[in-house]
Amino acid sequence: MQLDQRNESKPNGFTLVELLVVIGVIAILIAITLPALTGARGSALQTVSLSNVRSVGQQFSQYASVHRQNPHRGYGDIPSELEEMGDMIPGGEDVIIVSWYPGGVVMATSDYFSQAWLWPAIVTPMDEWPEFWETWISPRKQDADLPEQEDFGFDNDTPIEEQISVRYSNSFVARPKYFSEGVGAEESASLLRATRPQDVRYPSGKVMLWDNDLAYMTREVPERVDGLLNADTPMCFADMHGEVLNPQDASDSVTTPLQERSTRLHSTKDGVFGRDY
Repeated sequence: MQLDQRNESKPNGFTLVELLVVIGVIAILIAITLPALTGARGSALQTVSLSNVRSVGQQFSQYASVHRQNPHRGYGDIPSELEEMGDMIPGGEDVIIVSWYPGGVVMATSDYFSQAWLWPAIVTPMDEWPEFWETWISPRKQDADLPEQEDFGFDNDTPIEEQISVRYSNSFVARPKYFSEGVGAEESASLLRATRPQDVRYPSGKVMLWDNDLAYMTREVPERVDGLLNADTPMCFADMHGEVLNPQDASDSVTTPLQERSTRLHSTKDGVFGRDY
């Protein structure tokens, strides 16, 4: 009697062709889903960034409720924590003076509008910096951990304006007339004064803060136009609501006598009397 050999001759597993087909299908699925997954992660980090700028907005709101003005440091103003230093404080009537993290670092600059990135030294007590640091830095910003007291900064070559991601609009540290047409340099200097929350005429249309780095955008780095990224940017408005908008869609900026470059969001026509969106 002969045994049926058919079962013994049937191959086990996949043939080479079948294996190649399976690999091809997997590759196609990866190609389809990977951009979606990357986009989902980017959207999640954008949400974190929006939460960060709104958190900073709440700090600003608390500052304003105590001081009855928006965050501001005038030329020659001596920070309370530095008063005991007396004549040792650098500068004079034509500089902005701040104490920077770690304690004991004193900086002086003649750039009045550097408050756009020096605002942490105005708004937040030094001992609270570790608590709030991550909200001041764009998600995934390289070397974003708050350093030890002994070696602040990402490295010695990093400009101070690149250490803080959240920008504060220049409109809030000068009187509205400063951003009007036809104002001369001498009069402009007298308009470099604090604004108050009640000065803002269109709180839901006036941007106060935004993420200037968008460090979470790793697939394609957007170009900068007049200093602002041409990309959807998390922003906090003067009424403390948040939106993600492109700065290039904001109202046109105006030129001012004391600034070399006019920039949307910073140099809004009529300052806090105007609107960006």
